[in-house]
Amino acid sequence: MDNEDTETLKHYRCPICNSTHRIKLNKDLLKGRTKFPFPYVILHDSINDNEVKELLTILYIDNNLQIRHAEVQELKNDNIFSKDQVVAMTKTLFEENERLRQDVIRLTDEVNKLKQK
Repeated sequence: MDNEDTETLKHYRCPICNSTHRIKLNKDLLKGRTKFPFPYVILHDSINDNEVKELLTILYIDNNLQIRHAEVQELKNDNIFSKDQVVAMTKTLFEENERLRQDVIRLTDEVNKLKQK
């Protein structure tokens, strides 16, 4: 069920898989935007005769959360991101993971000290 206060249900037709897709758009997508239509990117799969295709879809959304245009491209290989992009993302994620791990250790120590009082 849609939460009409925060989301709106929209439909678009994919010319590659020849299907109409439902998508929920959060109304907060409009916050802070000054240019319309703006791009909204999603991925979906198409299965036809046991062949799976990864499809990159760019929806152009106006200031009323209406879909004004949809561009769909088939991803020709399994790599959405380049090797350099993957390395950069992974490095950032590992750094954040380590920071969070250190925070858990620090907070656990603080909790244990408070329990001892």
